[in-house]
Order: sequence, then C-alpha cells, then structure tokens
Amino acid sequence: MWTVRRIITVVTGGVGVLLIARGVWGGVWPLSIQLIAGIFLVILAALRWRYIK
Repeated sequence: MWTVRRIITVVTGGVGVLLIARGVWGGVWPLSIQLIAGIFLVILAALRWRYIK
C-alpha cells in the first residue's frame, strides 16, 4: 500500500514533468522559470523516491 510520502513524491514528479513540457512548448531558449522549476521538481522527486523508507 502506498504511503502519503510516495503519493506526494509521484505528484511532485508529475507536476515537474508538466512544467518541463510547458517550458519546452515555446522552445528551450531562453530558459523559462517553468522549465527550471520542472527540472528541480523532477530531481527532488527522484531523490525522495530513492530514499523513502
């Protein structure tokens, strides 16, 4: 059964992916805040997923 931490991690990763998609929509350059925030959220979700006990 999934715990609240895993659910929050999956939601964080999903929002990150959506922000990356939105940031890339108009082109990668110039870097947008959405793209940077999306990358940060995906990295954060990956680290949380790896170290959840």
